[in-house]
Amino acid sequence: MFKQAWQHELFNALFPIIAGFLLAGSLGYWLEGLTLGLGVALCLMLLRLRALHRWSHEQGPAPQDNGMIGYSVDHIIRREQHLKKRLEQQQKQLQRYQQGIESLQDGVVIFNEEGYILSFNSAAATLLSLRRSDVKQHILNLIRSPHFVQYFNSRDFHQSLQFDFNQRSKRSLLVQITQFDVDKVMLVRDVTERKRVETMRQNFIADVSHELRTPLTVINGYLEMLSDMSLPPPLAKAIQQMDTQSQRMKTLVNDLIELSKLESLRHGDAGQWFDLVQLTRGVIDQLQEYGVNQLQLVHDAECEMLGFAEEIRAVLTNLTTNAIKYGGDEPITVTLSAQEDRIKVSVQDLGPGIASEHISHLTERFYRVDSSRESSVGGSGLGLAIVKHALEHHDCVLDIESTLGKGSCFSFVLPAQRSRIGIKANTAEPNH
Repeated sequence: MFKQAWQHELFNALFPIIAGFLLAGSLGYWLEGLTLGLGVALCLMLLRLRALHRWSHEQGPAPQDNGMIGYSVDHIIRREQHLKKRLEQQQKQLQRYQQGIESLQDGVVIFNEEGYILSFNSAAATLLSLRRSDVKQHILNLIRSPHFVQYFNSRDFHQSLQFDFNQRSKRSLLVQITQFDVDKVMLVRDVTERKRVETMRQNFIADVSHELRTPLTVINGYLEMLSDMSLPPPLAKAIQQMDTQSQRMKTLVNDLIELSKLESLRHGDAGQWFDLVQLTRGVIDQLQEYGVNQLQLVHDAECEMLGFAEEIRAVLTNLTTNAIKYGGDEPITVTLSAQEDRIKVSVQDLGPGIASEHISHLTERFYRVDSSRESSVGGSGLGLAIVKHALEHHDCVLDIESTLGKGSCFSFVLPAQRSRIGIKANTAEPNH
């Protein structure tokens, strides 16, 4: 087809030239005939170009031409039809995506790198009280919760954020921001009902635990009084077993109350600065008589942290107590080490270790690796759950490493804003 178009184009150009040359030449005007032929060929070309120009500006029909102009016009029309078909398909696909996003019960908000809203679905409009006129508004002008402002300005969106949205109607929202090319997508979920149920559960556990504390105290008092009396051996053994189980029940109730407090606690500030080395030393001294293990504190710097001393004391107490219970008779090392501008705290034992399939479940309430062994060493099964929630209040995550037959290491790293590191010390403090 291309070759035929070139042939027709040459014919259209040469025919008037040759015809004019021959006709005028037969009369003896060869030069005038050639000039006339070129003029006619040029006029015809200009007429064809004018038709092409009118068509390209949508001012006339497509040129009817059998030369290169016709070939090019036909090729352009075919490409235009193909592009229109592709655009229609993409438009339908885009509409399906938009309908899918619109049908989501979770809110979806898309905004650019600076935070100006590009679009959102109906669920987001309901959850965040948005209007269509809010497009091109900055997200922080519409969501002014201090927690969300801090989350957005931090530019660290690896974790989701739950906060109370108090505009028109009080809702508890869970948001997650992800990068999408140069824009960002924010997913918004209403967790008001989930939070209400969680609050009810926490209140129930706290109320029941408080109600159990008084009768347990009375029972423990009577059992202690009976244990001091001279009783027949079978009865004395029964009293001793009852006292052991009641003490275990008391520990469970106290841990439930402590865990409930940590779960419901929302600190308004970051706490106070305190000497982490001194606090750790006090925990080790307190637990030294608990077991036969050798406890050692190692710290390579004077460390201070910003937080709540009693919560960190509970963390260190639980981790060290677990190491004593499950670490066998091997030494236990508590290490405070400086990592640039952060502080790492670790509790290392050389016990039998923990199988890898159990590690991810250790911070769950009442999870037990070995139920038979747990009953012999005591414990409520809530210690690591308490550790987890206390560390969350200090922007930390508990890291657990364990190898069967070689021991376990429980550690966490304090963020830079909560760490203050003094002069290097390289000090090991053994306790016997």
